[in-house]
Amino acid sequence: MNDTSMNTANTKVLSLIDNVLETIAETIDDGEFPEIGYFGSSKKNVNYNETRGYIPVDDNASFIDGRKVESAKTIASLVYGLTQFKEHLEQGLSMSLRDFYYLHKVKHVQKVMKISNQSETNRLIHLCERIIRQGGASIPREEFGVVSSPKGTFYGDVTLSDLSGKRLNCNSAGEYGWFISSRPFDVEIHDINVDAALFVEKEAMARNLIELGLAERLRIGIGALFGQPGRNMRAWIRRLADNEVPVLVLVDMSPWSLRIFSTIKNNSIELANIQGLATPQAKYAGLSTEDFWGRNSMLSRIEHTLESMTKADIKCAQQNRNIPSLSQDPYLNKQNESILKRRKKGELEAFKAFGYPLVELKKMYIKYLKTKSNEYDVKLI
Repeated sequence: MNDTSMNTANTKVLSLIDNVLETIAETIDDGEFPEIGYFGSSKKNVNYNETRGYIPVDDNASFIDGRKVESAKTIASLVYGLTQFKEHLEQGLSMSLRDFYYLHKVKHVQKVMKISNQSETNRLIHLCERIIRQGGASIPREEFGVVSSPKGTFYGDVTLSDLSGKRLNCNSAGEYGWFISSRPFDVEIHDINVDAALFVEKEAMARNLIELGLAERLRIGIGALFGQPGRNMRAWIRRLADNEVPVLVLVDMSPWSLRIFSTIKNNSIELANIQGLATPQAKYAGLSTEDFWGRNSMLSRIEHTLESMTKADIKCAQQNRNIPSLSQDPYLNKQNESILKRRKKGELEAFKAFGYPLVELKKMYIKYLKTKSNEYDVKLI
């Protein structure tokens, strides 16, 4: 990204950071203790809405009271952190969560802050997201320049310009496609030539679908989630949905995978304050309990591949009963209860247990995906 575009992208955030720093400085200059308000990330600050997912409710503010010793340390850490964000942004440089932790290991900083582990600095970044707001919305840490390593890929006929300003097509960016940017909300999308986007929990299966030519055969994009998707992948999924691309999600049949889908669709309680991470339009393509145990089930021949749930699996399913986005969604709740009742889980790799030649396995994948997409009126060629 050139200097002009970088400065344009950062001007808003730099101004917000300056406002907070100046307010704190002016309060101290006036001989008063700073008091900084923010909205927390507990259930009391979040509602679940079936059509929007988790949404923040700014009714119960919390305050950092500078008169308290522990709060004084938090404010000092806040000022130091915002100063570091500002310097990095002005130089067009990003930092990782680990970088931010080591910035607190500087000898004279550590002497004051006494940071013992990275979880403390991670919480500070999370606090900054809740303090730096505009128009009632939190500014995500990626806008501060604090990014995670790219997680997730997308292959398909979508043309975009990434943060470097380079134009690329996602089906020509390598064997996996495009590694999702750490800031996909700042990526410019030029052209979309897919009829749907399929996001797959397991990297291996996503890779096989690409290798078998299903992206071209079905005119779809294929994304590899690599397990629980990162913020960057969830933001990219939302970008596609906002551009009217139907989103299908294919995960294991397990209580953990139900959480993966729910996070894509609804966001999470912890990050409800960050907009653009929920995709309410996302559709659950499988694996479902109906695939193995329903009438005319497509995977009944490989029911023998189902594995017994572990104690951790069972505990997860029981905890899902208390997660609003799972327990209040009739379909997801039904899936969770059925898995829990039978104490069985299934994995995407089970398709290989058909023992088909690859030509026939490809046909099976196509049949499965077309059947699932048709259930949601998403027509694949």
